[in-house]
Amino acid sequence: PNLLQASPAKSARRFGGVKLALPLNFAEAIEAATRAAKLTDTISQSQSLADVAAFSVDGVTMTARATDFDSLDELGSGRFGVVDRVIHRDSGCLFARKRIRLSFDQQEHELQQREISVLKRTVECPFVVYFYGAMFHDGDIHILMELMDASLRQFYLAAYSSAVNMPITNPVLQYIAYSVLKALSYIRSIEVMHRDIKPSNMLINRSGQVKLCDFGVAGILKNSIAKSNVGCQLYVAPERVSISMATGGGLGAGDEPGFTTASDVWSLGISLLELASGAHPYGSWKNPFHQVQHLTEGPPPSLSAEAAAGRFHRS
Repeated sequence: PNLLQASPAKSARRFGGVKLALPLNFAEAIEAATRAAKLTDTISQSQSLADVAAFSVDGVTMTARATDFDSLDELGSGRFGVVDRVIHRDSGCLFARKRIRLSFDQQEHELQQREISVLKRTVECPFVVYFYGAMFHDGDIHILMELMDASLRQFYLAAYSSAVNMPITNPVLQYIAYSVLKALSYIRSIEVMHRDIKPSNMLINRSGQVKLCDFGVAGILKNSIAKSNVGCQLYVAPERVSISMATGGGLGAGDEPGFTTASDVWSLGISLLELASGAHPYGSWKNPFHQVQHLTEGPPPSLSAEAAAGRFHRS
């Protein structure tokens, strides 16, 4: 008690009807732990997540715990989590597993819930990575997904490398566009917008299938319009930049009046130009203001005459 009273930063709290003077950091720690417990209960209940999950592979139903998988290697990482290649010890089946640390930030928590919800609703679409299930273990959300072989970013970097030097052909570009547009059409039918279309979120396997992944920042459409503005700056559509600046939120923020799924199509177009040429069509910007000016006032990007030669022609 003497130590508590001696602390220069104190916060009064009532426990069992007794008012105690607690160090501010100690009191905040108690509140943080309480919020964490409530949030853990919320996500477990709202998404029916547990340490064990049942899933089906090739018609065979399995039950597994989060601890029944061994990590083989890391496939990628980002702000919202780490994706690794895992093997289920009992069956030998391979999966992609996304591990997300449960966030106590309300906005990030909503995005985490939304990603699982969207994945559950896309299992019927063959152009979106298949979702097997999700588990909650040791403070992490584990999402089990179909394992693909590479992202299109990895694919094109290898194709245009000096060691390979095999530019992506027009029929392949057409199939990529078809696959991603089918995925976008499907998620639009369930009132979802991806908001982060780029080559690293398009995956390919050895069977030649192209599938969309990573719904970590997906938005819910209301009257075909999304309100919040997130996603990779290199692929953002001009109208999203305009909205961000008009509302004073800067690049990557934004609010009213919103934007439509056409901005996902713009991001796909930028991605296709990158795949067709082996480099991002805009290169790089000096600063965010230069990007805003370039996107909103400059002409849309296009293939150079050299890159376009022999690719596109009148039929």
